[in-house]
Amino acid sequence: MGLVLAMVATACGGGGGGAGGTPATQAAASPAPSAVAKATCAAKKVTIAVPVTPPNVVHLTPYVADAFGYFRDENLTVELVRFDGGVGSLRASASGAIDLAGTSSEPVLDAIANGADVKIVYSYAPNVDVSFAVGPGIKTMADLKGKKIGVQEAGGFADVMSRIILKKAGIDAKDVSFITTTTAGRVQALATGQTDTAVLHIDQIKTVQKQNPQITVLANMWEVLTDYQYAVYIVPTQVLKDDPATPECIIRALMRANRAMYDASNRAKIVDVGVTQTKEDKAVIEETFDTLVKAKAWPQNEGVPQANIDGTIASEKGFGKITKDMKFADVTDLSIAKKVVEQLGRIQGFP
Repeated sequence: MGLVLAMVATACGGGGGGAGGTPATQAAASPAPSAVAKATCAAKKVTIAVPVTPPNVVHLTPYVADAFGYFRDENLTVELVRFDGGVGSLRASASGAIDLAGTSSEPVLDAIANGADVKIVYSYAPNVDVSFAVGPGIKTMADLKGKKIGVQEAGGFADVMSRIILKKAGIDAKDVSFITTTTAGRVQALATGQTDTAVLHIDQIKTVQKQNPQITVLANMWEVLTDYQYAVYIVPTQVLKDDPATPECIIRALMRANRAMYDASNRAKIVDVGVTQTKEDKAVIEETFDTLVKAKAWPQNEGVPQANIDGTIASEKGFGKITKDMKFADVTDLSIAKKVVEQLGRIQGFP
């Protein structure tokens, strides 16, 4: 389901140590973690592709896992390889150069439809958390005609979100200009008028409105989209067959990081990680982090609801990006994530 930021008043969930954490999170978890055996990884270096440079608050999971020592607990030394968008992250994964890659779901589904041999195995943020922001003079969707639409890459997340808005407005893509910006530059491009629109995360909206108060939100994408998967982690199918231990160790560290977001005792340290990595104002990080916690933005279990994947496939088919029938089982392999959930204990009320 779409992210309902305004409706969720309190947060609940797991702490940094698996099913542990605050008393509230302990009550939410299953009575005791399962005795399912954990894979043990020999000391090794692994690479994780992160698709946004610099990250936004919603993207902090692997940075938190690193800062909190969760990778080290798995005998892993992790290199976070940065890409400017999910398409680059996906290509690196498909080439076999990356152990696990984070990306938005759309390029993955399109790639699998075209023969890419990768599987969705986990997520750092199941639900869309972005808004479609516009510059001065755009008051309604009809005003988008003839405007400069800011995107990062063709087929990437911002491109797809923008085309969804144009479709909703009844405007043909040929009646606008798509302007490519860097991920880091999209806020400044909108603030200075280089583009008329941008797809921005919550912290970016706060930042750009401080720079230019005339920037407004035309649509919150979590209100436009329901049953839609935002982010996924992917692994080449052959790796899942040949070396399932390494993805398990990585996913276990990431799941502990996602759970750590909901332990109030971790807030100050996570905010510090956010300031370091995002380069954004501390007050913006704090406000955004609290909003995302209340919205249950980070998963605590497998994080890939079938309804979300089915909805995203339907959306991509509607745009003609996918022409074949695809099912949930064709694009996912959640066996490792399910195993890790059994090890750590399931948290109720979360994907």
